[in-house]
Amino acid sequence: MTEWLKTEIELYKKNHQRSLALWKKAQEQFPAGVSHNIRDFHMTPFGLSPPFIVQGKESQLFDVDGNSYIDYWVTHGSAILGHAHPAIMRAISDQLSFGIHFGMVNEHTLNLAEMIIDATPCVEKLRFCTTGTEATMYASRLARAYTKKKKIVKVRGGWHGGNDTLFYFVKEVQKGVESAGLKSLEDSQILSFDYNDIEGFKKVLNENKNDIAAVILEPVLGAGGAIPPKEGFLEEIQEETQKRGIILIFDEIITGFRLSYHSAQGFFNVIPDMVTMGKIVGGGTPIGVIGGTDEIMEQANLQKGGEVWIGGGTFSGNPLSMVAGRATLETLRSNKDEFYRKLNENGKMIRQRIQSLLDEYNSPAVVTGVGSMICIHWFDKPLAKISSSSEIKLNLAKEKVNQFQLLMFNRGLLIRSGFGYLCIKHTSKDIEKTLNALEDGIKIISHGT
Repeated sequence: MTEWLKTEIELYKKNHQRSLALWKKAQEQFPAGVSHNIRDFHMTPFGLSPPFIVQGKESQLFDVDGNSYIDYWVTHGSAILGHAHPAIMRAISDQLSFGIHFGMVNEHTLNLAEMIIDATPCVEKLRFCTTGTEATMYASRLARAYTKKKKIVKVRGGWHGGNDTLFYFVKEVQKGVESAGLKSLEDSQILSFDYNDIEGFKKVLNENKNDIAAVILEPVLGAGGAIPPKEGFLEEIQEETQKRGIILIFDEIITGFRLSYHSAQGFFNVIPDMVTMGKIVGGGTPIGVIGGTDEIMEQANLQKGGEVWIGGGTFSGNPLSMVAGRATLETLRSNKDEFYRKLNENGKMIRQRIQSLLDEYNSPAVVTGVGSMICIHWFDKPLAKISSSSEIKLNLAKEKVNQFQLLMFNRGLLIRSGFGYLCIKHTSKDIEKTLNALEDGIKIISHGT
């Protein structure tokens, strides 16, 4: 272990004593200490813990040890308005006086649904559920029922939640199966191709001409690396699915209302048949959305001959999520030109500044992203500009990723892996401090000093 790394580990221990104590207790209560595998934040390889957070305000998070962080994880990307936004807090507070959830229809579902339908080109009808995992599962079910075909095509590295239908080819981009307890790849009915590889996509379609129900992909790969589509890629995907009678599903759980008020489909002007959403549309509360054309969605109408069961979960359409989501979308809509211009311009500027730093220090890394999505990918040797998640997964220098995470925590930044997302509350002061910390981290990772 290098001297600089020893120093960083000791600094983290000194500043996170309460978190480290809580982490010991967490190991006794949860497998690996967490309820979501990624929330160790790459700290366990150093014998450390992630910081335990007690408060979020605007662009900042605060932990149990009194440390503050400029937050670029922003609740898995969902807190686009920042933490504890007054409009959201007020909406939730007002609703609490009436109750939390009734397990019944309520008017708040209509209000949020109307806003999503108005803003999202492909959505004529929708259903609410509670998570993105449920949303993509139900979307796949609808597509299979509508086409009466079984196979689903997805992008390698694409993350669509942990359901048994789509949890393949996420990190295991070659062998495909991600977890014990799932069906074998042969029995899964899942096919895959690399993002931005249109010829590979056509090959999959041609080899399975009569069997494909749907293609599901994120318009911008999120957990797969914040990878943007090449020019014409999404358009060709749309063209090929349309002419073959295949349902095109955009998973916009990350990109929904992030790149524009009309989501990625509006941003790129490529309209799918169906969409799944979550994160931002819940205003920081649990939510999932399955939406699409009237004809496809009506398969869930059991009163009119539909045969697709969408339960949505006990807490689907709960009033707290509905009012928080509505407050978020109302805020975004009323300021959409200013907010999205600021988010996308700042994202572009930060990526350019990061790339300049990587070039200056001859760093074996690449920065990717679109709009307010940003990610730095660390490799052992320089890689040309990347266009697919497979290129990242097969070459990623995990030790450098872990080290960079530690360096950023010690410099007051809360990122995950390579970086994360911007929110409207990130100030110019935040960004300047961030770029200084990034330069320090990039220099250390690249040259050890």
